[in-house]
Amino acid sequence: DRFSRALRGGKIADVQRRGKTLRLHLDGRVLVFHYMLGGVVRYHPAAAVPREGTGLMLYFSDGSCLEFRELQLSRFHLVRAGAEGAQAAVEPLAPTTTFARFLAALPRGAIKTALSDQARIAGIGNLWAHEILFAAGLRPARRTGTLREAELRTVYRTMRQVLAKAVRAGGEPDSLDALGRRGRYRLMVYGRAGQPCRVCGTGIMGGRLGGRPTFYCPSCQR
Repeated sequence: DRFSRALRGGKIADVQRRGKTLRLHLDGRVLVFHYMLGGVVRYHPAAAVPREGTGLMLYFSDGSCLEFRELQLSRFHLVRAGAEGAQAAVEPLAPTTTFARFLAALPRGAIKTALSDQARIAGIGNLWAHEILFAAGLRPARRTGTLREAELRTVYRTMRQVLAKAVRAGGEPDSLDALGRRGRYRLMVYGRAGQPCRVCGTGIMGGRLGGRPTFYCPSCQR
């Protein structure tokens, strides 16, 4: 089809991540993949055939291929270089994201919803917002306007610590990297409603906040 023909013969010059997007730079064009709610990117050293759940296959001249599968509302765009859009949101792990920049980007509202606002803070989804807030000792429904400066600094610090640890661990156990290796990050609260807190033993509470599932420890988080 037209999309396949546009990609055929292209050479990948660079690969970048911006928030929840993966950007493959191809001879003056950029293939932008937006994860949205989730998806798996798998590298195969030998050519593979599409399977049920495969959204896109990129075949390379050395016989290997890159598979995008199990996509949840994910999108692909092929645009001219420079037209892929600037990243307005702050990157949590970027050296330039100081506490002052983080504070300026943080929107008002529930702190969990604020952390996962992709227009303001790039790449933090619902899962990682909960893990950050557990480490910070704050409940997801706390309003940003009620947090003291010391609490906001704790959120900033734990945001960077939790995300850096998650990157080193390859993500959480349900995620797979491009080589098929499962993540090793041990989730503290997300998806653990009714189970004992790993720190204090109190049952993890579950509910909904901002239309999404929410989890917290009523003893460790205030």
